[in-house]
Amino acid sequence: MRALSTNSRAILLTVLRGLLPALLLGVLAPLAVPAPAGAAVKVIDDGAEASLPARMDILTVRIDNRLDRVVLKITFRDLVEHQRSRTKVFIGTDPGSDAGFIAYSRHRPGDVPLTQLWLPTDQEFGGTPIACEGIRGRWRFDRDRVKIVVPQACLASTADRYRFKAVAGFYRNVGDWTAFRSVARG
Repeated sequence: MRALSTNSRAILLTVLRGLLPALLLGVLAPLAVPAPAGAAVKVIDDGAEASLPARMDILTVRIDNRLDRVVLKITFRDLVEHQRSRTKVFIGTDPGSDAGFIAYSRHRPGDVPLTQLWLPTDQEFGGTPIACEGIRGRWRFDRDRVKIVVPQACLASTADRYRFKAVAGFYRNVGDWTAFRSVARG
């Protein structure tokens, strides 16, 4: 193998010095681009409470506060398809007040589940149904889970954080409720 002359070495080093920054920029620049904003996801871990009926015992609430919709997954100790059940999740859309909405879903044996958005009427999760195109709910008895999807357009809020609290039961029985959890929109 033949050695490079001094002149050839100088030319090669000049070329490499010019190319190296461009090569590094080409390789490293894509790594520096921030990833697209994802939804803010939080979980309320409520745990099992043996004193409650299993179909009313909330174990977890997974909150996925996306830019276009809020996805709520409420997991129970044991949902029973042949018994009535309902759950509500308060969505506080104004951090400076108690203003917000209630996502409501109910199951009755032999009937199609009902899912609505409510305007709260009191501090005990009472409310009046309001129009909300695109709200939907799904009861998965095989997973002991209720999924509620609420379009952000129905919530009409510009707040960057919401507060959430879930309740279940209350058909002449004791029910369960979670603590509040604040979740950023994302």
